[in-house]
Amino acid sequence: MKASTAVMEAPATPAPADRAYILRLLLLFCFGWAMVYLDRTVLYPLVPVVQRDLGLSAAQAGWITSVYFLMYAPMHGLGGILADWAGVKRFLVLFMTLAGVGLALLGVAPSYPLLLLAVALHGLGIGCYYIGAYGITMQAVPSHLRGRAAGVINSGMSLGLVTGLLSAGPLYEATGSWRAPFLMLAVPTLGAALLYQALLRPVPRQGFSLRGVGAFFRDRQLLCLALAGFAVVYGYFVILAWGPTFFQAERGFSIVRSGAFTALIAVFGLPSGIALGRLSDRFGRKRLSLVALPLGGLCLFVLPLVRSQTVLFLVLACYGMVGKLAWDPVMFAWLGDRVTRAHPTAVGAVMGLFGFTIMMAGFVAPAVTGWIRDLTGSLTAGFYLGGAVVLAGALLLLVPQETVRRL
Repeated sequence: MKASTAVMEAPATPAPADRAYILRLLLLFCFGWAMVYLDRTVLYPLVPVVQRDLGLSAAQAGWITSVYFLMYAPMHGLGGILADWAGVKRFLVLFMTLAGVGLALLGVAPSYPLLLLAVALHGLGIGCYYIGAYGITMQAVPSHLRGRAAGVINSGMSLGLVTGLLSAGPLYEATGSWRAPFLMLAVPTLGAALLYQALLRPVPRQGFSLRGVGAFFRDRQLLCLALAGFAVVYGYFVILAWGPTFFQAERGFSIVRSGAFTALIAVFGLPSGIALGRLSDRFGRKRLSLVALPLGGLCLFVLPLVRSQTVLFLVLACYGMVGKLAWDPVMFAWLGDRVTRAHPTAVGAVMGLFGFTIMMAGFVAPAVTGWIRDLTGSLTAGFYLGGAVVLAGALLLLVPQETVRRL
């Protein structure tokens, strides 16, 4: 009888030298995700300030986030193919540098069109990070450790999200400018590119191929997992992009308090993500997902009904423990299990299309929610729609097979 838990077709335990390199990868990519999330979430509490400064409607303000994802999401799909061809390390370093340049331009853009252009450039650059981080990790980390590895890497998302939401207000109040945070963040973003160039091992190129495109669209399990991921990300960006505005406009919070309350989803998502990733290695990706997603959808339904700050704290904490940040390690471990077993020669392309599918929600959710606010005068209906989308995603997870078996 083997150990009580095993992942199907798990690779051998890595040698000590490989374990040291894996640890280095986890720390580097954790830092990278922290910068990705810090760069973009510092904007969310500042949206009302930018809106007033540039005289924008709610829909136009929503487009600032949506344009980012309009560029970010396609780079997942295209980047997966090109990274296989050009070499994932080279591709990661080049586009991380481009992201830093875009962030610096965002800090000096004098008008709304140029602001959108800078946001688009940053989104284009940072769009390859997902492929680089998970593409390299998937090849280096054994399958029976993927949940735990993804939990460590994804903790950077929560760290960046918390830091961005909590620092935006104080930086704005200290400098009197919403542009200053972006200029400051351009420096460590460019620094991340230098670290990857210096510390990552070269990854062999697989050659240009479109076979992963057909493989992805023919794989019903991957499609359902990707659409469920879209649903979870949709709900997440409803609360992340519009939560600070909701708390300021409909609950009377200050810019600092609104950022702090929104940051609760990351504060509770960080330890929960690490725990769920580890538990999924032991008890299964599907089992945990069919509990987490319905709870997350229900939290989105309840959020606009809450008036008490204490209850609001509890709802946001609950969402943090089961929402996107917590579920991401489970999803990416599930994806890695499926891709490495079913499509081992087209990992980059399949992962890229998967990432493109889920992150299109980052383009759709802010714009649709802003349109609903313009139409109804409130964000309440936008939160209800987000909850319904997440619950629909939970139903889609009935299709993919469990990839972890208990013996």
